[in-house]
Amino acid sequence: METRSTVLAAILAGGQATRAELACSTGFSPQSASEAVDALLAEGLIAQGGDLLTGSAELGLVCGVDLGGSNCRFLVADLLGNPVQVSHELTPITIGAEALAEWLAGRVTALTGGLDARLRAVVVGLPGMVAADGSAISGAPNVPQIQGEGFARRLTQAIPAPVHLYNDSDLALLGELRFGAGRGLTNVVMFTIGAGLGSGAVLDGVLLRGRRGLTGEFGFLPVGPSGETIEDLLSGNGLLRQARALRAPVSDAAGLFAADAPDLLEPLLERFDRALVLALTAATVAYEPDAVILGGGLSPAVARRLEKTSGLLAELLPNPPPDLRLASLGDLSGTLGALVVGYQTAYRALGIAAADAAGLPSAAALSRLWDPLPYGLRGWMSQETPPAAIPGPRGRADPGRSGTASAPPAHRAAKRTSARPNAATVNTHLSTRVLRRPRPRRHRS
Repeated sequence: METRSTVLAAILAGGQATRAELACSTGFSPQSASEAVDALLAEGLIAQGGDLLTGSAELGLVCGVDLGGSNCRFLVADLLGNPVQVSHELTPITIGAEALAEWLAGRVTALTGGLDARLRAVVVGLPGMVAADGSAISGAPNVPQIQGEGFARRLTQAIPAPVHLYNDSDLALLGELRFGAGRGLTNVVMFTIGAGLGSGAVLDGVLLRGRRGLTGEFGFLPVGPSGETIEDLLSGNGLLRQARALRAPVSDAAGLFAADAPDLLEPLLERFDRALVLALTAATVAYEPDAVILGGGLSPAVARRLEKTSGLLAELLPNPPPDLRLASLGDLSGTLGALVVGYQTAYRALGIAAADAAGLPSAAALSRLWDPLPYGLRGWMSQETPPAAIPGPRGRADPGRSGTASAPPAHRAAKRTSARPNAATVNTHLSTRVLRRPRPRRHRS
């Protein structure tokens, strides 16, 4: 089994290889490597064309989903790291728990049902606390119908593949660790500051979840005699409530941090700074992370105050504070984090050992996932409103998760009509893009 696992992982990492190359790269004897290849061919997991061995459709697909109160993002990819389908749709927030579960299952089926490959795993990020076994959700005020056990139970029944439910901030952290600001780190905390406040922690490379999903939710900590919590003082919704109580002329939370914001907001911003320092201090003494990543829709505004925050944190702590970093993936972090979990689940199901799966998908595959469209998966998927569903300005706040969309790249429209090998066809009714699988590279001797 060890030989099989290592050989299969080597094929997945390189996309293709010869038997001689596999023996060289794995360190196994040519006979042992060849026997493992024969076994994988018999299982149908790899295919052979001439001397070249490649992964087959039998390897299957994974689907990552990020469900928010306004939008839902889907990304389907094969186990070689090729994106296959992406979709960005409005969440039907007014329907009940079972109907919402069936809608989501229907979208996954529509995206994967016509593909000649087995769906190995579906990972869904949810804007609430998720029990470690995925059986129940709590603390989801923006999508209240998912709370309890009904939504989770119906969703797992409706999708004919293993379904794994996670908190969206946890998946955002995993996405940043694999693709973004946390690459190369193993001890990291992430706060997502947007309409709400979310957090996640990874220690020694392992995500901390807790039995009921409450672990690391520092937003519940009370601050001050009035009963306010850290989330009340840091989240966009909480900040707007305070600003309206002061009758401040602001329309969104980001406006509170503008250079020309009225002076009467200064006490509110000072409370914000103290609450952020308290959250960072709590995370530091609880986990001693190497870095804290700040994401979510308010992170650009928070960035302008980080120098002050870092100085206050250094004064409080006896040791140097963790590195403060801004998230780099925007609203894609949760969807990409769901793929990370989906990949590891699928690799285990295929019998690939954890040590062999650690480097999968390969760096080349990650780049294909990150920018597969002519104008970039980033540009299209990070729009806050599905372009085919509701035209108009982008960047509305998503109350169902702790982030706000990044603005699409300025060059997106110019590149939309360009023709490239990976160009996508668009189903405007579903606001879905179907991606062509890249052709296998020719082997160079």
